[in-house]
Amino acid sequence: MRRLRAFFCIRQELTGLYAAGLCLTLLVALLSVFPPLAVQKSELALYDLMLSGRTRAPQSQVPVVVGIDEDSLAAFGQWPWPRYRLALLVEQLQQLGAQVVALDFLMPELDRTAPEVIQSERQRDRVETNNTDGPSTSAPRAQPWFDGNSQRLAEALGRGPTVLGYYLGFSPSSTPGGALHPPTSPEGMVVSRSLHGTGQWPQPTGHIRSLPLLTDAASAEGFTNALQDMDGTLRRVPLLLSSPQGQDTPSLALAAALLSSPQRSLRLDTDPTGAVLHWGTRQIPLDRSGNLLLDWRSSPPRYVSALSVLQGRMASDSLRGNIVVVGAWAQGLGDRHLTPAGKSTYGVAVHATVLDNLLSGRFIARPSWARGAELLAVVIAGVLCTLFLSRAGFAWSVGVVVVGTAGLYGAAYQLLVQEGLHLSPLLPMVALVLISSVLSLLKYGFEERQLLLRTQELSEAQDSIITSFSALAEVRDKETGGHILRTRRYVELLAEQLSTTPAYAYLTPSDIDLLGKSAPLHDIGKVGIPDSILQKPGKLTAEEYAIMQNHPLIGAEALAKVIAGTGRPGEKSFLDYARQMVEAHHERWNGTGYPHRLKGQAIPLAGRLMALADVYDALISKRVYKRGFSHDEVRQMLIEESGAHFDPDVVNAFLAREADFLRIAKKWADPPLPAEAAVAAAPVN
Repeated sequence: MRRLRAFFCIRQELTGLYAAGLCLTLLVALLSVFPPLAVQKSELALYDLMLSGRTRAPQSQVPVVVGIDEDSLAAFGQWPWPRYRLALLVEQLQQLGAQVVALDFLMPELDRTAPEVIQSERQRDRVETNNTDGPSTSAPRAQPWFDGNSQRLAEALGRGPTVLGYYLGFSPSSTPGGALHPPTSPEGMVVSRSLHGTGQWPQPTGHIRSLPLLTDAASAEGFTNALQDMDGTLRRVPLLLSSPQGQDTPSLALAAALLSSPQRSLRLDTDPTGAVLHWGTRQIPLDRSGNLLLDWRSSPPRYVSALSVLQGRMASDSLRGNIVVVGAWAQGLGDRHLTPAGKSTYGVAVHATVLDNLLSGRFIARPSWARGAELLAVVIAGVLCTLFLSRAGFAWSVGVVVVGTAGLYGAAYQLLVQEGLHLSPLLPMVALVLISSVLSLLKYGFEERQLLLRTQELSEAQDSIITSFSALAEVRDKETGGHILRTRRYVELLAEQLSTTPAYAYLTPSDIDLLGKSAPLHDIGKVGIPDSILQKPGKLTAEEYAIMQNHPLIGAEALAKVIAGTGRPGEKSFLDYARQMVEAHHERWNGTGYPHRLKGQAIPLAGRLMALADVYDALISKRVYKRGFSHDEVRQMLIEESGAHFDPDVVNAFLAREADFLRIAKKWADPPLPAEAAVAAAPVN
């Protein structure tokens, strides 16, 4: 029967473990389908960690950054510079052989440093004074969209392939701004599309562009928008969007790359989960919003200071065949972005990185089936983990979790660093760790429950042993049956009350339970007393009483042998308390007791407790040789014997719980003596 119960218990536990594991698998699967903000941020952080070890194609030498840095500002003054100086910079770059020059800044207003603009503002502010010493030499007045410096820059832009940056706005309040005609795309750029639309791609509502004078002169325009993720890190940029007028328009980097190539036909294949932009032999993966995941380089692109270009310190043809991106490279000019490596970089370096990715032809892709693969990995990991860990031990469980999480991370890492495929291992790893942790806790709980059941069985076995030993005394002494039961309850009451005092605060519930279990054995030594003495109805003689006084030693010796036979004599158990109680329950506080005439604290606590419990029960119970005293009489006797026969602390404990003592005495009172029963049963005449 016990084996059958154990079998069903194990089956029930396994069913519970399976159910818990599968529920957790379902929970993690739901997190994969509907990832909360915390999961998304964790996946981004894990992606950054894996990206740091990516094996990349050789860095393209075509992109070159020309930065407006601190040295340039120190030499030529604060930013923005006069546009004639920008014209000189563009002309110098063209003379050095730059294939394409891209300007990563906006110029939507007239050049405030142009003479005609200054003159117009002075007249507007009424600070002009008449020259009484000669004719007026005032500069010509500026037109709304024209100034001499901008004209000078426009002429420089028109001499070679150039790209101007502009900004797309996506808020409802954005206005078209600048010219009403759409931004200029590279000549010959054609975009063909698959049947699927780009409904999830952001739709701009306005833009900020440079002066029409400049945009008309440039070869093309490209938007400079960069997309930061929820944690403020720049990992992706849009490549191709629709202008507010509905025309396909490229980013600054894509426009520069198209101008450098005779191949300017693009094909966009889209589906609900992503897109692929085909440019010649290159297949550029985009996400569902049309963004390219940046493959950041460990080293920055080739850099040249604008100061070196303007001062003519560059070697002839040193930029032959290069795409030059000009932009801010000084601390105070803003336009800085946080990279996945935790470093800050300038916007002009972002465009150079996009160019490097496009020209090297090596990309990072999150395939359209990525989320489905991650979901499948969660389910497989969860189910296998549940099936295995439900039966495995702790060491195997830890090993499986370590190997499983390392394997998932290693596989995702290799796909990213070698193949450029981004699959997040986060949630499959979470499934392994979560399921293993919960199942381990559940198994611990089940084992603890089994241990409690086994402990309960052992406790019941102990009680059976105690009952068996006590029955020996009961067989020999017919008056001890109820006495054994009552004294156990008395001892427990006294120990519980003492435990509430500072001097006995060390008594734990376990100690109290052991003391209670020990109580029934306190008269076990009477089995060694002859029946003629033990069952004598009258008063014992002095010789018989001396023999009766040996029963504590007889019982203590028997229990000592039992304790020694357990193999753990130094371990505290109810038998230790029982031996102390058996041997010392007839000792007196003043040292006049037996068998060792111990005094005060030298008497074990178990003996002091039983001394009072034994006397109380003997006095209040009726015997053939005496009447039963009332509770009040017994109470008075115990008080009078406090400090003489009994420990005063134990007497105080009795006084605090005397109502419980009386209740127990009545509830478990001995049955009427035979003579009394006969009288009660006789008919009344």
